[in-house]
Amino acid sequence: MKINKLTALLLSIFLAFAACETEESIEITTPDATFTLLQPVISNINLNYNFPDNEAFTIVWNDQLTSGGNYMVELSPDALFESPEVIGSSTTDRFTMTVGEFNSILLGEGADAFEPFAVFMRVISGSEISNSVSFSVSSYSEAPPVVTAPDSTFTLVLLETTPQDEAINVTWDDPDFGDNSTVDVIYEVQIAENGSDFAAPVTLSSASRTHEEFNEDVLNAGLAAEEAGSLDIRVKATIEMDGGNMERYSEPVTITVTPYSVELAPILYVVGAGAVDAGWDWSTPVELPLQGTKYSGNINLTNDAFRFFTINGDWGSGLNYPYYEAVGYTFDSNLTNAMDGDSNFFFNGTPGEYFIEVDTEAKTITLGPPVVGPNCNFDQLWLVGAGIVDAGWSWDTPVALPCTGNGTYSGNVALTNDAFRFFSINNEWGSGTNYPTYLGNGYTIDANFEDAMDGDNNFFFNGTPGTYFLTVDDINKTITLGPEQLECEFEQLWLVGAGVVDAGWSWDTPVALPCTGAGVYSGEVALTNDAFRFFTINNEWASGINYPTYEGDGYTIDSDLINAMDGDSNFFFNGTPGTYTLTVDTGNLTISVD
Repeated sequence: MKINKLTALLLSIFLAFAACETEESIEITTPDATFTLLQPVISNINLNYNFPDNEAFTIVWNDQLTSGGNYMVELSPDALFESPEVIGSSTTDRFTMTVGEFNSILLGEGADAFEPFAVFMRVISGSEISNSVSFSVSSYSEAPPVVTAPDSTFTLVLLETTPQDEAINVTWDDPDFGDNSTVDVIYEVQIAENGSDFAAPVTLSSASRTHEEFNEDVLNAGLAAEEAGSLDIRVKATIEMDGGNMERYSEPVTITVTPYSVELAPILYVVGAGAVDAGWDWSTPVELPLQGTKYSGNINLTNDAFRFFTINGDWGSGLNYPYYEAVGYTFDSNLTNAMDGDSNFFFNGTPGEYFIEVDTEAKTITLGPPVVGPNCNFDQLWLVGAGIVDAGWSWDTPVALPCTGNGTYSGNVALTNDAFRFFSINNEWGSGTNYPTYLGNGYTIDANFEDAMDGDNNFFFNGTPGTYFLTVDDINKTITLGPEQLECEFEQLWLVGAGVVDAGWSWDTPVALPCTGAGVYSGEVALTNDAFRFFTINNEWASGINYPTYEGDGYTIDSDLINAMDGDSNFFFNGTPGTYTLTVDTGNLTISVD
């Protein structure tokens, strides 16, 4: 279709008129200006104490209302901003705070460490206030624990006579943690000698300590027994975390403590009318030497009072009945409280000679039949190890070191340059005593011995290989080597048979009769009315020596021992069953039962 000029003109006029009408009806508006704090991308924040200088958060805003240049950032623990805190300012449209700065602010607002805490933020410029945004933040602890008890005025004298009474109870506060905190905090109470700056702290196994427990703690910390000393106490708080444990220490509190001595005197002295050979006089006290942890010896007792003393001639060192009672000892029924002015011991049994033993480990005081002959804690010590030529590291052929006097074990031993150990029980590795144990117990050890520095810290013989006379003296606390001594043909005789109570007819538990002098074998043996035989070699029946052999060699044999008249002509004990000192004297050719 063709549009002519007239039609085109009319159409143009119409469009122009319509355009004018449309323009008059359009209303153009401008948005209101705003001051808007933008919602952060992250709203849950865990502050890491390992990186205090890192950025904790950044907030950004859009300000169309003010000229800017001076913005204040407020924080509030509530959405109403009832008591807001200004936490910083900015001259730009953003604000950043470090982990350390933000953490301190949160704790000041009442946040509990490591617990989620909601905070709200907004920005102020003049009279204009932005909207608020919120964060959930977990802070970390900054304040150390605070010891609340004891304080620096605390003075403590530890008493041996009240071992189980509470001596001290350490308490503390941890201010950054609330009552409902769910975080696991490991607390340790540490003590150290004042002035040591906790270079080698002692950690207590509990905050409450008895007199006995705390005395050991204090001595381990370095304080001297029987002297008042200054002791520092602090609390260590540890939180175990994947990124590294967090440790905090309280300020130390210094207290005064007097520990008591736990070292045993080398000799316990008995004085009193009840001890016949002593009386109430220091000229002739009865001496009970210390062997290991036991004081023991023979004593003549009558029905009267006596007391123990740790220092010869010193009445003040006396230990009476209530003392031993208080520290937990049990007593022989023949010993009671004398109920005199000093609460001494009183012997109420049949007057006579007894073997008295004060066992400081078992805490017992016992009376028994007098001991004839050598007196030691064990019949013999056993030597095992490559350094012992005749033993090696095997229980097949251990070498016995017999008791040869009060607290003394001695005998000839073939030594070579290697390691060995002492044992108190045959065939029991757990009964071994190594070099550091003897050294730590105060023994003076021969220069030919040293610490083997192997896994078990055994003894090592570094001298010229050969046979030596080895002596272990538990009273004077010495281990010495001397020239070989001609003593006996064998280190011990062995007893096997039903007549020897602890042996029986088995090589599992033979009883050793050790050599105790030149040609003399002697020791305590429990005997009953049955047969037995002597043997020169452990576990070898062919080494047996019967009754007719000794008789034929000219021995005088005790009347309590007769020929069993069995197939092997063994010995037969026909006396009253009991424990006796059996002695075979190869020099004087006698066999006696005492």
